[in-house]
Amino acid sequence: MILSLQYLRGIAAMMVVAFHAVDVLSRMSTDGHDEQFLVGLAGVDIFFVISGFIMWIMAEKAYPSPGEFIRKRVIRIVPLYWALTLFLAAVAVAKPDLLSTAVFDPAHFVASMLFIPWPHPKLGAAVPLLIPGWTLNYEMAFYVIFALCLFLPKRWRLASLLSSLALLAAMGPFVPQGGAAAFYTDTLVLEFAAGALLAWLWQRGVKLAPGLSLLLVIAGFALLYLGAGSTLPRIVSLGLPATMIVAGAVFAENLLKVRPFKPLLLIGDASYSIYLSHGIGLAVLLKLWTYAGLGGDGWQGIAFVALILVSSAIGGIVLYFTVEKPMLLWMNARTDRRGKEAARLGVASKVPG
Repeated sequence: MILSLQYLRGIAAMMVVAFHAVDVLSRMSTDGHDEQFLVGLAGVDIFFVISGFIMWIMAEKAYPSPGEFIRKRVIRIVPLYWALTLFLAAVAVAKPDLLSTAVFDPAHFVASMLFIPWPHPKLGAAVPLLIPGWTLNYEMAFYVIFALCLFLPKRWRLASLLSSLALLAAMGPFVPQGGAAAFYTDTLVLEFAAGALLAWLWQRGVKLAPGLSLLLVIAGFALLYLGAGSTLPRIVSLGLPATMIVAGAVFAENLLKVRPFKPLLLIGDASYSIYLSHGIGLAVLLKLWTYAGLGGDGWQGIAFVALILVSSAIGGIVLYFTVEKPMLLWMNARTDRRGKEAARLGVASKVPG
């Protein structure tokens, strides 16, 4: 486990939670303030760079077959996402008044389950029923491209991966806007490429002085703050700083290992659960907050954001230990047994007689 990436996962997840909490707060406020935490959006960009990094490390370390790679990725991503999507769909059908944005539409639901970008029936944007899952549509597309690259000889994989993602981004200005083609040709795909390139350099022993690595992290977060909400392309305003942050963190790994900070590591472990579930918890707490007669001004607004951050972290950790981790262990064990059994039968079938 690379501790620095676990730290960043936890930080990125909480950045996204903070963005949505402050966004809700701005709509609750009655004093005319329109507070925003746009830099929180960059948590997604950090996730994408980390994903590219980890996928390359996995491929180099384990040399998986394309099928095995996809199997492991599906087991890692799909079960919790499907479970939460099915939960939202059930609520949207049984008690639609409980939800502010979730609306059940059969075509949209099927597209959500299959990781296909589809216009939301209420919001219009190409987001699934479980809204944070829009990033998983990119993740799954990246996994498919990465798996295809695994068919190639090892020396061609990085170049083929980077060129494929660069070609997609280059096609962006020439495809019709608003459809699936525009979704997959967004420059966001270059963040996966940046992560894979960083991993390639890291594996080949490229080093940075600890002080320079930490400076890179600080400069990256500063540029994120300055770039949030700018009119620059996202790959420039958020993607490049996110890459700097991930690079600085992994090259400072030895320094960060000296005294591991366990609470942040725990949040990093549960980051996927936190990321996917925080919107549901936010909706529930918002209703309870307004039912109690509380608002979004002054100390009440500060307390609301603090409550969302703490409850999202705790709720995500509980979800991780009670649902996500047990499902991962069960599915990995089950599929591993099937693979071994198939291999055993294959060998047995070749034995004469």
